[in-house]
Amino acid sequence: RLTTSLRIVLAVPQQIVVAVWAVLVPAAAALAWLAALVDGRVPPWLRRFLSAFLRYQGQVTAWFHLLSDRYPDPLHTLEHPFTIEVPERARQHRLVTLFRLPLALPAIVLWSVFGVVLALVAIASWFVALALGRTTSGLQELGTFCLRYQLETLAYVLLLSASYPRLA
Repeated sequence: RLTTSLRIVLAVPQQIVVAVWAVLVPAAAALAWLAALVDGRVPPWLRRFLSAFLRYQGQVTAWFHLLSDRYPDPLHTLEHPFTIEVPERARQHRLVTLFRLPLALPAIVLWSVFGVVLALVAIASWFVALALGRTTSGLQELGTFCLRYQLETLAYVLLLSASYPRLA
């Protein structure tokens, strides 16, 4: 209950790391887009950088929204219980890559709707966790569903996945 009540304060260092990392992500995504247009694939070093950001972003969000109890560690994103499977370096269709952002717009709109739902779930989970010492499985499942869709959308936009985000 103590870590739940102090979650906002404890999240500040994590949010600073995410913010600093996020400054580099647009340039990395632009490089990935150019590389995918030219070669049909994202270079391995760029894919590792973007994948690590995606995993860490997911772990920070999961922890902050009470979907995970483990405090995120930016240096050990693969060892966290809230793991995100990033597909192998697959070939990207150049025409789809060229129009990736316009194609992603519906998913991005739904991402923002799920962001509101995730925030409401976090607020409800916070009150439940303070009262019961844990959250309910229903709140956990709904929050995890929303976060999974958001991360799939981010993976699609960052060219880490050729698959369009799915609701199922």
